[in-house]
Amino acid sequence: MSTSAETGAQTGQGVSPEATPVQGSASADPVLSVRDLAITFPSPGSRSGERDKVVDGVSFALPEARTLAIVGESGSGKSLTAKALMGLLPETARIDQGQAILNDGGETRDLFQLDGRRMRAVRGDRIAMIFQEPMSSLSPFHTIGQQVEEVLEIHEGESGKAAKAKCLEQFKRVGFPSPERAYDAYPFELSGGLRQRAMIAMAMICRPKILVADEPTTALDVSTQALILDLIDQLREDSQMSVLLITHDLGVVANAAHYVTVMSKGRVVEAGATADVLSDPQHLYTKRLIAAAPHIEASLSLEKSGFAYEDLIFEAKDLRKTYVSRKGGFWAPPQQIPALRGVDMRIPRGKTVALVGESGSGKSTVAKIAMRQEAPDPGGSLSYNPGDGPQDLANLTSEQLSSFRRQVQIVFQDPYASLSPRMTVQDILTEPMLIHQEEIPEFKSRSARIDRARALMRKVSLPDEMLGRFPHAFSGGQRQRISIARALALEPKLLICDEPTSALDVSVQAQVLDLLEDLRSELGLSYLFISHDLAVVARLADEIAVMCRGVIVEQATTEKLFAAPEHPYTQALIAAAPEPDIDKPLDLAKIAAGAGAEPERWPEPFAYPRETPAPMTEIAPGHRVRKAA
Repeated sequence: MSTSAETGAQTGQGVSPEATPVQGSASADPVLSVRDLAITFPSPGSRSGERDKVVDGVSFALPEARTLAIVGESGSGKSLTAKALMGLLPETARIDQGQAILNDGGETRDLFQLDGRRMRAVRGDRIAMIFQEPMSSLSPFHTIGQQVEEVLEIHEGESGKAAKAKCLEQFKRVGFPSPERAYDAYPFELSGGLRQRAMIAMAMICRPKILVADEPTTALDVSTQALILDLIDQLREDSQMSVLLITHDLGVVANAAHYVTVMSKGRVVEAGATADVLSDPQHLYTKRLIAAAPHIEASLSLEKSGFAYEDLIFEAKDLRKTYVSRKGGFWAPPQQIPALRGVDMRIPRGKTVALVGESGSGKSTVAKIAMRQEAPDPGGSLSYNPGDGPQDLANLTSEQLSSFRRQVQIVFQDPYASLSPRMTVQDILTEPMLIHQEEIPEFKSRSARIDRARALMRKVSLPDEMLGRFPHAFSGGQRQRISIARALALEPKLLICDEPTSALDVSVQAQVLDLLEDLRSELGLSYLFISHDLAVVARLADEIAVMCRGVIVEQATTEKLFAAPEHPYTQALIAAAPEPDIDKPLDLAKIAAGAGAEPERWPEPFAYPRETPAPMTEIAPGHRVRKAA
């Protein structure tokens, strides 16, 4: 994607409309101009009608047929700005000042002055929006075809066969492998990437002038993210529409945007052509966002200790798991769905083994079995060694199982969903101690439990006076620190981290990784770190196992894996990690060849039939790859 270097970065408390990047665009006049926007909310606890500005003096211009990215961390005001343009602000929010001038074929109108009826005519027709989480944005009770057809009926009055034909054509355009199947499918029957394609199809069906994409790839695998970004850019170019991309990731910006506006605490702090801002950032906040983005080279430069298998805390051999589905009707025979097919894994004490792969690869199934939340199929073995000898996890007594669950804890992906909204942080942290007080006598004392909770808060760098607050009062990064503190409450020896940073901003993600690294050194913890992003695990992992469709396709120490990735799937995951550098664009051909292909379509000698995986072959000491001998 080419970018203009004619507009330099702007710094300061705000950027004027005249300073925003419009030069070098396809049209002299921007398709959308936002000027001096201010959004307020009622001040908490105020009885005098006072209001707080959460968006303050925001201005930018969106050129025709170009992509402008608005970048910032959670709470910066970027999503509120986008929702204001769509007329979707919460009831308590108010636009106190500003204009949003839409230039639609020479006709101009201020979006903030439109009444409800006229705004509904614009929304979905001239301006469409893609939301961050497609599963919560799509109706679970209607098929994808019905939901896309509804947009056509509302805005263009089309229904029946003509509407279906347009839907199928749109599904084909956004890359559905089977448009007819997608038309009849419900959202839960589609993968995350296909659900996002359905959202894009819905947004594009009326050929909008502007597409607002609010974190459209945050919840997706890195490989799927790359393909979705490429799809949006292709649609932009084909339709000559403009894209307003909301994101916290400057790596995404480098690969998807012509221009960028950086927001912090409700204000614009820097704006310009993407090439200029990323190559020569002027504002400290922009520099910090760039520095926080995962860099594989920088992570590999960190010194790691040696890796050996003499003292294992966890070992799995020939791990298999098959689920049974009765989809197809009451009388249809059950379907066998293999989730894991012969997984071998070893975690040395005090080390971090990362399990990396896309959604559906089997990573979380391994975590569930390792936690004894699910039982594996017969035939394999699963053992845990607390330090006095290995225990067979399939044959633990109730007392041994209770001890095992104290020593192996998990940190989940979404801290907001995993923390009870009805419990204070103190109750959240002391609950595990209360449950296990019979096995740990010192936890029978309430004062001892509270003292332990205070110590845990300090250990994860949070003030202990926050113990009385509820989870909603914390930021996403703070909630994840609380989740880590809860996992540490019973002094575990093995911590399973299931995508612990994927829902976080890149800067907060870096802080959480720093914390996990410090805790491992301080407490002598062992980690099973699950992720879809190789760039994230590069700095933390001692060894990486790459999973695809229920099998490990490559496994090696971190240095060996990145120095010489052998498998096309591993190469695709590395290529899919975006960096905030326009000179390092995503290699879409490599991504599609590895992550986008079925195992039988991988190049020789890596291809294998879906039912019969190729064997693991050692190509160098400590480096194994699944390929034909």
